[in-house]
This record gives sequence, C-alpha cells and structure tokens, in this order.
Amino acid sequence: MHRWLLAFFTLCSLALAQNTHTVRPGETLYRIAKQYGTTVEALQQLNRIRDPRQLRVGQVLRLNGQPERTLLPSLPAPFTSIELPLRLAQGQAFRVRVNAGDLPVQVRFLGITHPVREGSLLLAVPRLHPPGAYRIDFQANGVVHTASLRVVAVERGRQSLVLPPDRRRLLAADLLIAERNQVLRVCAAGPQEQLWRAAWRRPVERERITAIFGVLRSFNGGPFRSYHEGLDYGLPTGTPVYAPAPGVVGLAESLAVRGNAVVLQHGLGVCSGYWHLSRITVRPGQRVNAGDLIGHVGSTGLSTGPHLHYEIRVHGVPTDPMPWYFRTP
Repeated sequence: MHRWLLAFFTLCSLALAQNTHTVRPGETLYRIAKQYGTTVEALQQLNRIRDPRQLRVGQVLRLNGQPERTLLPSLPAPFTSIELPLRLAQGQAFRVRVNAGDLPVQVRFLGITHPVREGSLLLAVPRLHPPGAYRIDFQANGVVHTASLRVVAVERGRQSLVLPPDRRRLLAADLLIAERNQVLRVCAAGPQEQLWRAAWRRPVERERITAIFGVLRSFNGGPFRSYHEGLDYGLPTGTPVYAPAPGVVGLAESLAVRGNAVVLQHGLGVCSGYWHLSRITVRPGQRVNAGDLIGHVGSTGLSTGPHLHYEIRVHGVPTDPMPWYFRTP
C-alpha cells in the first residue's frame, strides 16, 4: 500500500508540475523557461510579471495559458449546463460550452451574436477593451440567460518605431483599413468545423521573439493609438515558416503593408496570419497540416528588418498566440 501511495503522489506531482512551477532559491525566469520548453516572455504574460528579475522564492508560476473555468448554477430550462472562464486577460481567446439538448443555441457578446456549434463556441476579448465585467447572453428556444465575464488588465509595455521615409506612406489610413478588411473577409470565409485537435506548434524552429502581443505602438513620434497584434520572431531572411495547426490557405499573395502574406483558416472563426515573408510556398485553397512549409522569413511590406509577424484571430479579433502553444482554448 505504501509503495502504491508513493507512486500515486509522485504521479500527481508530475501532473501538477506540467501546469505550475514553484520558484526555488537561485532560479531565474530564463532557467525556468528553458526547463519547460517555453520563453521568458510567455511566463511574463501568463503570470503578469513586469520585471523578470523580480522572482520570489516559493512563488508559484503558471506554465500554460488555459483560464480557470466554472459551471454556471441555477440555469433555466432548456439549458442544462453552461461553462465559462472565471476571468480573462485583455486580448485572450476563450471557449464557452453550452448544453440545451438538441436545441440550437446562440451567444451574444460585445454586440455580436454567434451560433454555437457542437456545444461550444470560441470568442475573444479585444486587447484595448477596458477591464471590468462584460455581459454575455445565451439564447435557446426563446429563453435568454445572462452571465457576466470578468476581464482583467494586462500591462504589455510600449514600443516606439521610426520608419524610413520610403515606408511612411504605408501608414496611410485608407490603405491600412482596406488591407485589414481584406484579411477579415478571408478569416470570416473559413470552414465552420474545427480542424485542429491539439495544442498548436510554433511557426518557426528558433525561439527569438522581438515583439510580444499587445505592446502599445507609436510610429515616428506619434501617439500610442495602436498595438502589436501578434508575435514578432526576429530571424534571418529565408528561415522556414511552418503551419502551426491544420488549416486551409485562405490568402497567399503580396500586400502593401503586410508584404508577402499567408492566411490560414482553421475553422470555428479562427485564422492565423504570417506577414513580411520573403517567399510564399502555398496557394489559396490548399489544405495544410501542422508542420507543413508555408513560406520563408523576409522583410517585405511595412518592415524595418527580417522577421516573421505571426498572429491568431478569433472572429477577426487578434488574440495572444502564446497560450495556444500550451493548450488551445
């Protein structure tokens, strides 16, 4: 019995270690990130650490980005269960699960109504929406049940960029809006069913992040009105870029701002984008699997040096890609 209990608690400890880590004397965030195959930036975002040098012995760090969830109590018929996150960070994607028998269900969030497919729905909180409680409505068979979703603030920092004169024309508002709308149309046209079944892989083999998601940005001394909508990987021109999950190529062409660009459609309103490529190796309509080559790193479009801009959108809303590496919403 003693050996069985020892083995049981050992397994429990190993399972817990995959989700959390307790800081020991002498450890650094870099060392912890290397131990678990992640990055300093990812741990900072998950644990809201502004200064990576300020760790406390005994501090418990989260190692994945899956939000805590709760089942809503006292539901009216025909709802039998509704599952929601307890809280979310600005810019984070989340899944709601709803059971109302065989009845069709709709969810209204931030003024938009979405149909629930196969009992679940992916949504996202925009990065610049203020923290606080947000209403979310569930409707089935004429019955509406209202719940509240708490959004917490996340500090991502600021970044000032100076563009050379020949690139400044790419900041024209009409050009930015037209290209953004083109990307949104492609994302909205993807398949309805979910094409992936596991955590997403990284789109590049080398982990060199030069800009994280959500950083407020200023161009050429202007105001901080926009934010970085993805992750930037600073890598040499020609570095291979791979599909992080199964999908369909919705766009593969040269754009003015995003340069040589690829958009993959992954289903459930989810798409991923790859900007500034030196070369595109896929074509629209092509099906890809995780790990398939889709292009090579470059510096085309609105870029000041070779890098891959990688982003994930849920119903058009940019979300933090980091949690998707550990476990998708």
